[in-house]
Amino acid sequence: MQLEIEEEEFISAMVGSVQTFGDLVHWHPHIHAIVAEGVFTPNGHFVSIPAIRLESAMEIWRGKVFDLLFDKGLLDLDTIESMLAWKHSGFNIDTSVRIDADDKEGLQRLIEYVSRCPFSLARMIKLTDDGKVLYRASHANCTRYPMLGKEMDLRPGMRRNYQVFEPLDFLASVTQHIPNKGEHQIRYYGWYSNKSRGMRAGKRKTINNDSIDEPLTEYQLKRRITWAALIKCVYEVDPLVCPKCGAEMSIVSFVEAKNQADVIKRILKHCGLWKDIVPRAPPIETKPPVSELEETQYDYTFFDSVCA
Repeated sequence: MQLEIEEEEFISAMVGSVQTFGDLVHWHPHIHAIVAEGVFTPNGHFVSIPAIRLESAMEIWRGKVFDLLFDKGLLDLDTIESMLAWKHSGFNIDTSVRIDADDKEGLQRLIEYVSRCPFSLARMIKLTDDGKVLYRASHANCTRYPMLGKEMDLRPGMRRNYQVFEPLDFLASVTQHIPNKGEHQIRYYGWYSNKSRGMRAGKRKTINNDSIDEPLTEYQLKRRITWAALIKCVYEVDPLVCPKCGAEMSIVSFVEAKNQADVIKRILKHCGLWKDIVPRAPPIETKPPVSELEETQYDYTFFDSVCA
């Protein structure tokens, strides 16, 4: 099949997850990305690109990065020309890791890896006798723990697969990876972007305007219980299983706390779970003791004895 479409109309697709941590909880910003091995046409047809020219792709990628850094004022032309002359460019593309279309379990494992907690309780293996935290790496291969400003860390030497932290240093290493309020760690691009999906949804509503009130399909109904599946994956507890008899519960309705606070109160009271807020008693007023004012003593001979 031959497609007659302009090159600019092809749409790529990627999901990127911002990672700020290394294997030993140190600061190591990078991006994990899931990229479609091909592009989409405007009508949703996927065109597979199983093989690419790695050297050409690497050159294009490096040029795009340098253009971005130059536009941001982070690199000048002299520095860019010097870096282009390096024997090792610092850029590399490896396409050996692939997930087949029917490998659902492999795709789930990959998604869980690209977006995960910066540290693991299972790897915080020991508290030493003096209260220090012993934290090991995720695998047996030894890695160097980078220390800021330590030139020796740039040289080959003894490596290890653990790090010993002072308690406060461990907390500081972990909390530095908490994102700022409103800062998204997962980004969607191209065909997967929110804008692109919204435009496609709007287009489908325009085309199928007469079928908006039709009954939901089995797939659409299944999508509506995704929240339960996510809770089961994270907490390993099915929220739709009755904790008393073990039978599967059915969803009667959704109650929103914002608009139906009175309904929530009646339900909790009926289940015996509502607790009225007991107002706190005002603090007891205590008057500080009045201390007797001491008469100020003046030293009239100070200036005569010291300053004279």
